Amino acid sequence: MKSSGRQFLWLGLGFGVLGLIGYLVQLSVHRLVTPWYMPLLTTVGAVFLIVFLRQRFNLWGVLALLLVLLLAGFEWLFLLAMQLPPYAKPPAANESFPAFSTTQANGTPFTQRDLIGDQDNVLVFFRGRW
Repeated sequence: MKSSGRQFLWLGLGFGVLGLIGYLVQLSVHRLVTPWYMPLLTTVGAVFLIVFLRQRFNLWGVLALLLVLLLAGFEWLFLLAMQLPPYAKPPAANESFPAFSTTQANGTPFTQRDLIGDQDNVLVFFRGRW
């Protein structure tokens, strides 16, 4: 008896959504790590859908594959866009501060120009998970 291949359809859709669910869980527990698993799981889902289409070619399978491929492409772009810029050494004493821009806790912009003047400045960086 020949298999209908539906398990590959459901596996493909399941893996396609599993990365998003994992990322939502990661955000809900406040774990700020790179979600490398998102595009990987969705790509595996696309492979399962390709296997399904080889066994049973139909419109729903093609639409599911297109949806999962679009999702995988978006997730790969999202992951690549999250890459940090290359590390540059910290400035030494009496060396000018590198150009930057950020937002203060109250929402106002803050740049290296705000450090220029007669006042003493202290920058405190909080790196953590919250």
